[in-house]
Amino acid sequence: MRFAFINLVFCMKEPTTIQYILIVKSCLVLAMIGLYFLVNFGRLFRGRIRNELIRKNVAAALAIFFLSMSLTPLGGGFFYMLAKYGWAGTIAIEVVVTIVLTLVVFNTARVIAESKRLKKLPFVIHKLLILGSLVITSFIINLSTVYLLFGSEKQFSTFLKYSIISNFYLTSAIGIVYGVISYLDLQRKRKFDEKELELSRLRELKTKAELDALHSKVNPHFLYNALNSIADLSITDGKKARKMTIALADLFRYSINYSNNNYSTIREEIEMAEVYLQIEKIRFEDQLNYYIHTDQELDHYLVPRFVIQPLVENAVKHGLKATGKMTEITLEVKTDGDNIVINVVDNGPAFPAELSAGYGVKSVYDKLDLLFPGHYEIHFSNQPCKQVSVFIQKRIKNEPVA
Repeated sequence: MRFAFINLVFCMKEPTTIQYILIVKSCLVLAMIGLYFLVNFGRLFRGRIRNELIRKNVAAALAIFFLSMSLTPLGGGFFYMLAKYGWAGTIAIEVVVTIVLTLVVFNTARVIAESKRLKKLPFVIHKLLILGSLVITSFIINLSTVYLLFGSEKQFSTFLKYSIISNFYLTSAIGIVYGVISYLDLQRKRKFDEKELELSRLRELKTKAELDALHSKVNPHFLYNALNSIADLSITDGKKARKMTIALADLFRYSINYSNNNYSTIREEIEMAEVYLQIEKIRFEDQLNYYIHTDQELDHYLVPRFVIQPLVENAVKHGLKATGKMTEITLEVKTDGDNIVINVVDNGPAFPAELSAGYGVKSVYDKLDLLFPGHYEIHFSNQPCKQVSVFIQKRIKNEPVA
């Protein structure tokens, strides 16, 4: 069928085959351009128009304009306007109508689409509401436009008929395309969320495995020496041997981590560091003195398990064991602004210029990297005294479960 109604409505001659082909091709090209803007309107002009609302309105206007122009043979009125107002007048009218359609139709649909309350509705009902708003608002505007332009014409009823048909096809096409795009985006988001959830679970398992590995490792030299000391004391001083055995059992019970928790309170960490120092005090007697100062307000804040004991052990190892001289160790936990500060001070040999972290200190780094990434600092200093300081910049309080 050629466009016979054009001749009927506008007293135009029947289009030739070439004219017919050109009209069809032009309509298809305009439709493809319109669909391109419709499909990509959320991504177009991002680098050029900063305001998101204006950017989307511009893209939507282009989509509406080209899709509307692609249906002009069906609407019919375009040819009449072309004959009456010329190309400039006709395009101006189409632009004005497009602007009105964009401001009313697109933004009405956008408000419905972005409403938090309406988003809670089932997917199909939500999209039907949007489609309904497109059909109703565009029908009202197109009906008003046809009446203003052709109300006094003899062919008004025919113009109205074809305007209604073109309006129905246009809004249905836009609604269907929007619905398909929304569905595809929803499916893509679901798959993305599933992948993110799986990655999060894998990261959590990896972190737990790494922490379990760190918690399960106890300095074998410390265990070997402690057991030898217990063996010797069992012959010479049974009370000390018993006290040392109980302390060692407490330390290893803490390391087993029956609660399967990666965090401990500062009070628990201080207690285990003191248990370790008690064991070393029994071994070395008058060669070791230690002092503990803590801010009791920090008792219930959380830190990684075994983050303090390795620092104290490092002080004993490089102080008393390396020199054999009287060693004094001070453990201090305090606040500095919003930071939790852990200081371990000793009178042993100064830290070398190029410090190489051993297993104990490295385990502290590893635990803080896993549980407080980007929220901690560790400083080694020799002036005014030799000390290692850990600054934890994120406070996590151990809130009791109701």
